[in-house]
Amino acid sequence: MKAIRALAPHDVRMIDLPMPEITNPADVRIKVVVGGVCGSDIHVWHGTNIYAVYPLNLGHEIAGIVESIGTDVEDLAVGDRVVLEPFQCCGTCYACRVGRPNVCQSLQVYGAHIDGGFCEYLVSPSRNFHKVPDTLTFEQAAMIEPYTIAAQCAWRADVRDGDVVLIHGAGPLGLIVADTVSRMGATVIVSEVNQHRLESAKIFGADHIINPMEQDFKTTIMKITDGMGPNVIFEATGVPALLAESMPLASVAGRIVPLAFGSQPIPIAFSEINKKELTILGSRHQTFKFKPVIETFVQHLDKIDQLITGSFAADDFIQAFEAFTEANTKHRKVILKF
Repeated sequence: MKAIRALAPHDVRMIDLPMPEITNPADVRIKVVVGGVCGSDIHVWHGTNIYAVYPLNLGHEIAGIVESIGTDVEDLAVGDRVVLEPFQCCGTCYACRVGRPNVCQSLQVYGAHIDGGFCEYLVSPSRNFHKVPDTLTFEQAAMIEPYTIAAQCAWRADVRDGDVVLIHGAGPLGLIVADTVSRMGATVIVSEVNQHRLESAKIFGADHIINPMEQDFKTTIMKITDGMGPNVIFEATGVPALLAESMPLASVAGRIVPLAFGSQPIPIAFSEINKKELTILGSRHQTFKFKPVIETFVQHLDKIDQLITGSFAADDFIQAFEAFTEANTKHRKVILKF
């Protein structure tokens, strides 16, 4: 079978690999139909994901068809349309025991630690596949996984109806978070320097948009919030200074969620944290979010269809990666077709 494999940083190729076989009775093999390109795939390609284990197949936003099942599989059948839940956990460490397997001590993420789904066929335990409605296209279904990430972010931040939410960055995750929290009743502010992406934020629920290169950022935020500051701030750009600036900007009892895995230290203003009793929350992958996201997914397919702006044959993966990452890109999400 064909697979998009990262052999080393900056060395990603389409290669031939043996067909994966079912060796565990609880396993399922799917024929991969589409895969969404994520920023984490780009980081593995560029060598900026410090956790990546080379060589490995890229890809974790995967939709496909069940092609064969192990003898113990009862919840899926050949022909089912499914999406991949792209991590495996040990089930016994502290995080797993308290219901947070997304930060398992031995976490293995598809496309980062173990082979991902940018390939023609993928074998994984049946628990890692979720059936999706036949009414969804495979392209739409591939967007379920990133929406579970946004659902996790909103859960971690305890977003409530009536909250004012600021999102730094209108890349794919920023837009999906905007859509998610706006449907929860939040007033959404999006800040972004790429004007095309900033305008896109209006489609995904932004009530206010700010280009900080053209507007006085803090003055504008305080005017929108009547001097209170945002109740929730999501930092989705990876720019360390924005996270540092979020603490004095947040409202009393505010919550701040950094979404990027930046490694550069930032100063912590403990006076702001204690005075306003701020909460800073990490967010990684998702916990048990696939079912609720799938249940409501058909209610906002208009947004999903506008999220996907590029479709490439898998053989053209380099062209897809470059289109996704070029400066001032107009793409929101890019799909590879297998």
